[in-house]
Amino acid sequence: MTSVGLVLGGGGLAGFAYHTACLAVLQRLTGWDPRTAQIMVGTSAGSGVAATLRGGVGADASLDRMLSVPTNPRSMARLRELSGREQARGRLSQVGFLPVAPGLAAREALKGPFIRPVRFATALLPPGRVRTDTIGDRPAELHQGVWPDEPLWITAVRLSDGELVVFGRDRADISVAAATEASSAIPAFFRPVMIDGDRYVDGGVHSCSNADLLVDEDVDLVVIISPMSGRSLSAMTRSINGPLRIAIKHRLNKEVQQLREAGKELLILEPSLEEMRAMGATFMDPTRVLNTVLQTSSAARTALTENAVGEQLDLLRKAALEHPSPVDVEYPE
Repeated sequence: MTSVGLVLGGGGLAGFAYHTACLAVLQRLTGWDPRTAQIMVGTSAGSGVAATLRGGVGADASLDRMLSVPTNPRSMARLRELSGREQARGRLSQVGFLPVAPGLAAREALKGPFIRPVRFATALLPPGRVRTDTIGDRPAELHQGVWPDEPLWITAVRLSDGELVVFGRDRADISVAAATEASSAIPAFFRPVMIDGDRYVDGGVHSCSNADLLVDEDVDLVVIISPMSGRSLSAMTRSINGPLRIAIKHRLNKEVQQLREAGKELLILEPSLEEMRAMGATFMDPTRVLNTVLQTSSAARTALTENAVGEQLDLLRKAALEHPSPVDVEYPE
């Protein structure tokens, strides 16, 4: 039997749209249903996509919902709520400048050359003020407090020590909804999520993909969708958030190398310059969701048919024959 691992990286609302379009294109090209992936790893926006898939909602259903956003006032209102814009208005003055995790910042500073710069910077940021409740309501409805039988790994970073925690693997004694909220809690924007006395923030603080979690797993093919990196250095350099994308790409390349050394086949989807422009600078603009979906639906198909990924697509076609699609679950309102 062909086993597939699915890695869904961070990327805000634009990343959610990018994931949705990529998965729908993959399914249409190969017949492979992403809901049948043997292991799913979700980080930040990717955690919400993974939770939706494991909840039984197919890629096409999610794509249809994304395409209907401009004509559906309720969907647009939800995206605005998810973006945190309404909550954030008038609250920037309330944030202040006290660091969210001074203890972690002090411990990192004492490490000298071994300091972990992203964790150090995160610890020095002020705490966010936007609630994460809306992020968790759909996973809560789909999962009803029970983790799925098939592995769903949701990443978050514990603020007390800066360590990565993989909910669904390290612990599954909390709800999928709480794990998704923790994984999506962008530092200095969203409030850290409190779970059993510990505060958690976005899993992207550790890595925007966390693909290396699958290095030791028994999967034949790893599909990585990375909205926040880029297909080429030249494209990333020309994008509005080029330095951020280049740094994320550098980390992803290290994880990809580890996976290749472990003998995994890889299929990696990253945005072109046109897709980056469609996403915008902040990744959280609800008005860019439709354009991102449209751009990605076209660009991803072109990339998959023109690039040398025939063997990987054949593995997905084989997996599609071996693992039939589950029963469809209606997309929650």
